[in-house]
Amino acid sequence: MATYSLANERLRALEDIEREIGAILQNAGTVILELSKEKTNERLLDRQAAAFTASVQHVEAELSAQIRYLTQVGVSGSCCAPTQSNLSLSL
Repeated sequence: MATYSLANERLRALEDIEREIGAILQNAGTVILELSKEKTNERLLDRQAAAFTASVQHVEAELSAQIRYLTQVGVSGSCCAPTQSNLSLSL
């Protein structure tokens, strides 16, 4: 049972990453819109650029963690099928 909650937790983390990517695209869109104006708001551009950079770094870190996890699971066995090694790890 613990392996299923771990799988659900991983899926929730991927959903969070997906939402963060949406926020990244929204920040990029705001910057592009602001740059298309004749007179740009420098503070808005700075804030959006900082938010964009922070979001990209967060997504990169989270995706790296997901990849590390999948690499470990690929070596030790499936995350969802209850095997002897998975059961011993969850206890």
